[in-house]
Amino acid sequence: MDITYVNHPDATSEWPPIAARAGDLIFVGGQMPVHPVTGIPAETELLQGMPYHGSSIEKQLRYLYGNLDDALKNIGTDLKHILKINSFQTHTEDIDMALRVRRDWFDGENPPPSTLVMTPELPVKGARVLIDLINVAIDAEMPMEGVSISSSPAIAQAKAIGWAVYSQAIKGGGFVFSRGTSPHNAQGPLPETLPEYAFPYRYDQVQFQFRCEMERLKDLLADAGCSLSDVVRVECHMTNMEDISSLDEVWEEYFPIDPPARVIIPVPLVSPPMIIETGLIAVDPRGPYRKKIIQAEGVPAPRSPVSQAVKAGPYLFLSGQMATDGINGLAPEAQGEEGFPFHTSNAKLQAKYILKNVDAICRAAGTSVNSIVRRQVHYVDLRDMPKAESVWLQQLNNKLPPTSSFRTSGPLPIPKCTLQYDLIAYIP
Repeated sequence: MDITYVNHPDATSEWPPIAARAGDLIFVGGQMPVHPVTGIPAETELLQGMPYHGSSIEKQLRYLYGNLDDALKNIGTDLKHILKINSFQTHTEDIDMALRVRRDWFDGENPPPSTLVMTPELPVKGARVLIDLINVAIDAEMPMEGVSISSSPAIAQAKAIGWAVYSQAIKGGGFVFSRGTSPHNAQGPLPETLPEYAFPYRYDQVQFQFRCEMERLKDLLADAGCSLSDVVRVECHMTNMEDISSLDEVWEEYFPIDPPARVIIPVPLVSPPMIIETGLIAVDPRGPYRKKIIQAEGVPAPRSPVSQAVKAGPYLFLSGQMATDGINGLAPEAQGEEGFPFHTSNAKLQAKYILKNVDAICRAAGTSVNSIVRRQVHYVDLRDMPKAESVWLQQLNNKLPPTSSFRTSGPLPIPKCTLQYDLIAYIP
């Protein structure tokens, strides 16, 4: 099956498509309440002189969801067939309303598993939110199915808001998708994570929090009929990259053999005591797909104990891609000539180095960079965006995949790297 795209009717050729259908899954790129030519629409703005009447985030999300639902119907899905939603917001005061608005648009019985985190900056002035989605087709062979939860406690948002604003796990399209998980119970954050805890130095916090999350995710996977050995991709949102070495120690306890692909994204979390939030994708053992580790020849192996990429049926999940050779931090060929820092573009050099590696990984799995169906780009500085994008546009003949772009809150896992790509490819 070929990849099918849906585009905004007014978008220019350089504007990424809204979504791509690949098999039974639909990958929706970073959607903002934005017109691709004019920017933030007037109907999402509060009335002049009346700043306390109405909600900016409510207006922006209603505009976004309304347009998106119409577009998704053209590609065989809708807002009631979301398997996972990621939401990146710029204002903490928007969180409550952003969650409440979902009730008007999503499946009430099986709202999508969710990760909601903050970002310091989005690439369009005035946009307060960016979302990306993975959907299942309405006519999928393995349709969306809720997971009956037996061991995991209710999410704290049910008490805070009054109802469960997202599911803990959902199955569909041959996969299981979890929510972004943090060390909460039904009452809120665990006492050991709070500043008031009497023994603040008893635990390595990232290890304590990650263990709590992994135990919770093990329970969710068991309820879905699978285990950690079925996990193909893990997504960690973290507040401090200095915690990676501690994270890796615990990671190896849970994934000692054939670890999944992993991406670590430096962003603020919505609950201040939390320093890591973890979500995952696993193959559904009832379905036709099985997990296969991919290691491309000539591509540096990751420094952390993760797989370079994981193949599951017609999908390829890559670990976070930065311009590192695994020896020097930032690879020498991704840096300008010493003494002439203003005569080359580091963003372009890094993008070229990453694309070379991504192309090799895709080829090792039987596909190509032209079949990337989901792309999330993490920038340390959004001024690098046009430079890095020019490299991708040239490589892909002006046809970008669905894309989410935003600024991180600090350095990437390799400090001198200023770009990171989170990618999923299709294998036709």
